Amino acid sequence: SDLLRIQALWVYIAGRAAFLNNSEKLMKGSKSNTKDNEGLLWLQLRKFVNLIDELRDLGLQEHINLPRIAVLGTQSSGKSSVLESIVGLDFLPRGDGLVTRRPLELRLHHLQEDAEPWASFDEVKDKQFRNFKEVCATITKLTDTVAGVKKNIVDDPIKLSVYSSTCPDLTLIDLPGITRIPLKEQPENIEQITTEMAKRYCMDERTIILCVVPAVIDITTSEALKYAMEWDQHQVRTLGVITKVDIMNQGSDARRVLLNEDVSLKLGYVGVKNRNQQNIIDRVGVQTGLDSERQWFANHPVYRSLPKDCYGTDTLVRKLSQIMYAHIRSSLPDIVKEIKEKLQLIDDRLQDLGPSLPIAENEKAQVLWEMINNFTDLYKTNITGKIDLDYLKKMKNKKLEIYGGAKIKVSFIELFSEYVSPEYKVSKTLSDKEIESAIILNEGDGLAGYPSQDVFYYLVQPEIQKLKVPAADCLLNVHYYLEEIAYCTLEKAFVRFPAIIPEIMAVIQEILSEAKDRTKYIVESLINSEIYYMFTNDTEYNGKRNDVIPRFAESDRGMEPIKVYVKELRARIDGYYQLVVRSVRDSIPKVIGSFLVKAVQSKMHLELTRRLTQNKVINDLLNEPISVTEERKRLNETRKVLERSLKAIQRDPE
Repeated sequence: SDLLRIQALWVYIAGRAAFLNNSEKLMKGSKSNTKDNEGLLWLQLRKFVNLIDELRDLGLQEHINLPRIAVLGTQSSGKSSVLESIVGLDFLPRGDGLVTRRPLELRLHHLQEDAEPWASFDEVKDKQFRNFKEVCATITKLTDTVAGVKKNIVDDPIKLSVYSSTCPDLTLIDLPGITRIPLKEQPENIEQITTEMAKRYCMDERTIILCVVPAVIDITTSEALKYAMEWDQHQVRTLGVITKVDIMNQGSDARRVLLNEDVSLKLGYVGVKNRNQQNIIDRVGVQTGLDSERQWFANHPVYRSLPKDCYGTDTLVRKLSQIMYAHIRSSLPDIVKEIKEKLQLIDDRLQDLGPSLPIAENEKAQVLWEMINNFTDLYKTNITGKIDLDYLKKMKNKKLEIYGGAKIKVSFIELFSEYVSPEYKVSKTLSDKEIESAIILNEGDGLAGYPSQDVFYYLVQPEIQKLKVPAADCLLNVHYYLEEIAYCTLEKAFVRFPAIIPEIMAVIQEILSEAKDRTKYIVESLINSEIYYMFTNDTEYNGKRNDVIPRFAESDRGMEPIKVYVKELRARIDGYYQLVVRSVRDSIPKVIGSFLVKAVQSKMHLELTRRLTQNKVINDLLNEPISVTEERKRLNETRKVLERSLKAIQRDPE
């Protein structure tokens, strides 16, 4: 509906505003930062970038878009030189025509000074590359292996990790350059292929576009910038890089572009002077080229007068780092929310399909029973908060973190906490006009002036209905904590048999999901009882609100009767709503604690023993349609990826 589209637009605008605000604050603040503050920024950036890389490794990118930087440019715009300058090393293939034929996902990791640089490829297992000429040759080989030697283009990224003291902590994706005219061995629709591939990456709202434009062309005719502005319609996540500023026509310069005066981008532009082709032929190193760039800008009659955040690879690296830090930080809450929403959809579909048939292992060995017994004892200990000596040893000389049952208690304490403040008045969500309309609506065809109890129900029931959302979130959080405790306990109890852990964890997830579904029904029924049957024995409320005709206060004299009635309705709604919140704030934690937390503890040993020792012959006789089995398996695999990703994000609450 139009209303939903407007709400979605406001959410988008608010999110982008927060992201830009963080970016601008970081950029402005960096001018006065000390080395210590900059060091803290880089440390935080490394933590965030490593987290996003871990989420990609877990497979979350298949289900949810993650923050990233995509390098966009036309063929021969200088993309490779810009990337090598950022990394500080020679490692990219060069040649005529389209060289980048598979996206290159560069994961950069900053090392301490004087550390020897090295690299690794996901496709080349158990090998560290310390010769970067070999890295260059391997990129070419991996490209030819997948895309062929005839200049085909394939959207299957090469994942290259580089560890060096010369590079920042960033992850960039080098896209094949947008190409208009195909070479002899390239497909006729090469422009469409390269453009659509770039579009798939750059249309993503969580992708920062690093748009590379050569200074030797009119920026208003730049193909790459045109596409960047089309795919980033608000120009809030595009950073322009102006290359080849040293070979512009005599008497011309890129001053207006760098000052963001021609084609405006919120993140601005940075001018860079890369090594030219003769430098590369003469084997001038990247670091020498960077020193030459610094001297060139410092001595140039036009550029040296510009603000220093307008030019230089050093500035580009700093800006990219600051932008990416702010971008990841602002995106994480939305990523967590999206994960939880997808988990809820999967849970609902799995409930429709029904539970999977038990996978029984025909083993009743005493050792397995003892390990199950040990696991259930440890599991109960971690939930009830008894001292875990192993955990205390592990956390010795470290800051103790909230763990186990304590995290569950925190969730219970925080439930509906925003509604219990004396200043909170639920009736503030209603205007006088809405209340007056409700009064008229509920008079029906009866005589005017006779108050109807239905008015009260009509106004307060929707507000109580809204309590279902935080109640469901609390239940989901407790469910996640119980799974987290189970996994950590399994690793300890089954350390001798790590191969069996995934099988047992799958059974535990079934037990937890079944208990969660039962608890969810009871929680919803509890709130439904508050919605559909209103009653209280609260003496204070009943004493104040037992008059059919509202009492006139001194301040009410001279007011219209309808206004007095509206005022009284507000007081009754606020008073009764507080009673409901007080009631469910106590009862819902009790329900979750009883039917989920305690129920799982009491049933875990029995259920594990029963499900792991069922008769295989009987199990083989139970069959279901392959389509259902495959769908359930796919949903569970997706669920596992989402849960592991959520745990990875929640490891560090900062």
